[in-house]
Amino acid sequence: MKQSRFWRPDTYQPGDIVRVANRGIEARASQLVFSPHSIYLHHFLIGNYIPKENDYVIYEAIPSKGVAIGRLSMYDGQAYSVLRLAVGSQMIGKVVVDDVSLFGRAAYNYIGILRLLIQGIRIECRQWQSYHRFKAITARDVTLGDKGLLCTQLVVDAYLAVGVAILPPGEAALPCAFEDAIAAGILVEVTL
Repeated sequence: MKQSRFWRPDTYQPGDIVRVANRGIEARASQLVFSPHSIYLHHFLIGNYIPKENDYVIYEAIPSKGVAIGRLSMYDGQAYSVLRLAVGSQMIGKVVVDDVSLFGRAAYNYIGILRLLIQGIRIECRQWQSYHRFKAITARDVTLGDKGLLCTQLVVDAYLAVGVAILPPGEAALPCAFEDAIAAGILVEVTL
């Protein structure tokens, strides 16, 4: 987990995926409901390095704006992890970053969050009726739909737009699916 802003130009590559740790109530709720567990709830893409600012451009989906452009320094002091495609990442990452503007007018997917909540309640009710216990929900158990973007959905859809699947087949773009992608060897954690 990184928390510093002393980057070199070769620290990250365009298309790298940043996931920000959240230790609040949202993270605890996510860990109770979803499997595999992840403390990383917010995800975004790294763009190009800006030498005069010693910073990186980022692309993220946030509730107040939909898709937004910012700087990695906006996350100074926060714990985060950086993921990269296991194979061919530098060339593919540059294409992804060049094409992420295709999602520039996409709204945030509030309906997707509501759908996720309803699906989760249905899954748990069926589980309780059949087995008298609850189960952890996986990214295979739910769908998010295609009306707007969540932060994880922007990352996944940006890669899909250039023909690269970064999650295992059939998994919704949830934080727990990124854990599955690491376990499957699709993504690797960047260590510096």
